[in-house]
Amino acid sequence: MFVHESGSFDSPTIVFLHGNGTNGRMWKTHMEQLSEYHCLAPDFPGYGQSKDEEWVSLDETVNQIIDIIHDRTNHARTHIVGLSLGGSTGLKFLTRVPDLVDHAIIDGAGVLPLPGLGFMKIGFHLLQPFLHTNFVIKTIAHSMHIPESGYDDFKQGMLAMSPASFTRSFLQALSLRQPPGLEKILCSVLFVAGEREPMAVKQSNAMLAKIMPNAQSRIAPNMNHGWLAEAPEMHIRMVRTWLNDKPLPTELIRFQS
Repeated sequence: MFVHESGSFDSPTIVFLHGNGTNGRMWKTHMEQLSEYHCLAPDFPGYGQSKDEEWVSLDETVNQIIDIIHDRTNHARTHIVGLSLGGSTGLKFLTRVPDLVDHAIIDGAGVLPLPGLGFMKIGFHLLQPFLHTNFVIKTIAHSMHIPESGYDDFKQGMLAMSPASFTRSFLQALSLRQPPGLEKILCSVLFVAGEREPMAVKQSNAMLAKIMPNAQSRIAPNMNHGWLAEAPEMHIRMVRTWLNDKPLPTELIRFQS
């Protein structure tokens, strides 16, 4: 698995886990701004410079991330920051190797079923042969509320991924349900989502935060799924404060059901 890397090997490590249709390059601004950390941003199997690898499962991807951490860091624990598919992968990582995690941020990923999931699965299988066409890329970008300023990067990410791996990983992430043993995960975990995310994602965040002893959930007001592209400064500020046990940005609010 290819890894984008920055910072000093001796600094605390953040592993950034990317979303669907993109790759580790989506974290470029975070890695530049969080220069006090050793940053690792893998391209998942089937994405970016790992395009020729086959995506098998969330568990297999977690296995590869564990190997990357053991090979490229010299600390007992690491920080995890994941968005969307990366958030689902990060949650799997937490349940598999909680003692390897210092702080975690799970952004835009849930374990409650989305309305119409069955139709979504059929739709993505039908779209798979056309995922590299401009029309489909624009449609997916619109559905994910990718801002115009981030569209070119999103398009390049979509073109640099395997349609089969995209479909498989996307549907596996949407099918993720609450894993057992969450009450035993003692590291600090922040669940966050844009206010305009589906209700199931926000409800999932609140539910998971209540189960884990040292977890919290927050909402980014008026923001969509990929809100780190809409408000990168606030997202980076959130990451820095959470990893340092400082007060979160005041813009972030608690979920009101």
